[in-house]
Amino acid sequence: MATTTFLYIDDDILKDAAEKVQGFEQAGLKVLTNQHKGTWENQMKFIKENEATLDGLLLDLRLDDFPNEAGERADFRGTSLAQEIRTRQKEGEFKSFPIILFSGNDKLEKSLEKSGKDLFDICIDKGQINAKSYDILSPQLLALAEGYKAITQSASNLSGILNTNIEYVDERFISELNDLVGNPTHVIAGFLIHDMIEKQGLLIDEQVLAARLGIDIDKSSDWGKVISSLSPSKYTGVFSGGWHRWWMTSVNEWWRKVVNTEKYLRSTPASIRVNLIKKELGIEGLHAAEKIEKADSEEYWTMCKGYNRPLDPVDGLMIDGQENLYPWQDAEYVSIDAALKCKNNNAWKKVAKLEEERLTDLKEQFKKTR
Repeated sequence: MATTTFLYIDDDILKDAAEKVQGFEQAGLKVLTNQHKGTWENQMKFIKENEATLDGLLLDLRLDDFPNEAGERADFRGTSLAQEIRTRQKEGEFKSFPIILFSGNDKLEKSLEKSGKDLFDICIDKGQINAKSYDILSPQLLALAEGYKAITQSASNLSGILNTNIEYVDERFISELNDLVGNPTHVIAGFLIHDMIEKQGLLIDEQVLAARLGIDIDKSSDWGKVISSLSPSKYTGVFSGGWHRWWMTSVNEWWRKVVNTEKYLRSTPASIRVNLIKKELGIEGLHAAEKIEKADSEEYWTMCKGYNRPLDPVDGLMIDGQENLYPWQDAEYVSIDAALKCKNNNAWKKVAKLEEERLTDLKEQFKKTR
């Protein structure tokens, strides 16, 4: 089995820096740790000299906080280094490989603009890392390295890397994807990760899948059997090794043909969805998800960003920052109760401007009913 190798560049003492990324290592994945090389020229030279053995790069954001072991303080930051590497990749001087930002959240919030984030395939908060995180992130690093190679090799046939019949994929998405032919690999990768995989719509993650089927995963011992039944709907294209996703059009087809019903999934209450699935799959260990307080509908279609529980968007408020969604992307919501109580506010910040008046009215309404 070939080993995938990432280089991690930090300004911390080498031993401390190595300990931070040790958890990423698993069968087939190795992370080499290096302190920055002090000067811009020496750093670029080092990366170029080792490029042939590298499959990806992990970068700290503030490389200029501490001097290296030679006493040299970096005259550059992670963003400027990433920008230069991306430029040289575009010009063909460097091969294409993923760049991951691995930094503290306080530094991310203070120092990184959206244009800076676009340089990185994913951003990982050092402060939130634990054993469970590595189980999620290590496969993502492997998938990114493999995905970059797949995109580079399929540069003229990008729709082929989706590994599905594109006749069933939103033609507006396919058009946008095909328009990227000839662009640098990282631009194509960024579009696929941020505008297809990380957004609900064409593809949905396991939590949204369960919500749309009306199922409470934690209380359902037979959830795995539902997942098995849905295996033909699983996304198997580029980056799929790091992100478990399902094609929503295929899930709808499964609902019609396997669950064998003419009821429209979107407008069927959770309890009925679950009973139909149990009956057709011949299983008992499924439980319908319960409504969030102050919610009326059981026709769940998304997840509340405050409680991380199933929600019908009619019982929620759209969160801020979603003005420029593509047509195939679904908006994100916070439930009325979570918005009123500011639950898990770091995950959603604030409601969209068009929802502010409604939220004010809701505050008055529920103040009177106390």
